[in-house]
Amino acid sequence: MHNVFHQFTIMNVSDLRIGSFTRRSKNDTFPIMNITCAILAGGYSTRMGQDKATLEIHGKTLIRYVFEKVEKVFRDIVIISSNDSHSAFKDINAPIIKDVMPVHGPVVGIASALLYSKNTYVFACACDMPFIHENTIRYMVDAINGEDIIIPKTGKGYEPLHALYNRSCISHILTSIERNHLNIRGIFPALTVKALNDHPSFYNNGHSVFMNINTTEDLEILREM
Repeated sequence: MHNVFHQFTIMNVSDLRIGSFTRRSKNDTFPIMNITCAILAGGYSTRMGQDKATLEIHGKTLIRYVFEKVEKVFRDIVIISSNDSHSAFKDINAPIIKDVMPVHGPVVGIASALLYSKNTYVFACACDMPFIHENTIRYMVDAINGEDIIIPKTGKGYEPLHALYNRSCISHILTSIERNHLNIRGIFPALTVKALNDHPSFYNNGHSVFMNINTTEDLEILREM
């Protein structure tokens, strides 16, 4: 039986073991073994004039900021990028997985991560989220109950680049890309989606953990903090 949840269907799964995914105790703080974390490093940004992964704050690249946060949570971390020899990745201990097709957009990065992963779930995040925090990620992982997608929803809408995706999404995403529908939200009606509404863990020292760097002004504000 399916229930309506934010206009999408949600599975009611009570068993602790869902496929090959075993739910954690909420008291667990050790690195999560059975979820892959995929950092999406999409490439050159026309608005920034360079690859966002290479942007630096206080001598550290943005992707390094993100990696150091997610490695506190996950054991299995990969970087998804069209450039597998990027200088920004050389000191990061994570394999680089190339996009599975030459189509620009984060939905391709999500598909690439899901196809690569041997785990049931992938946590996908952007490489330019300086306020990303482990508490937010653990809160989301604790919310897993068999859904296809677990995604934060704030007053600004859904946050698809800070979300958990089940490998059950693969065929839907590939079909969407084939049809040139590159907005990940387009697959939501066909899947079970759990939307996580605004929560204290969505903020890091007063800043949204979902904030990303889109302009040089954003970068300068961060550099002055």
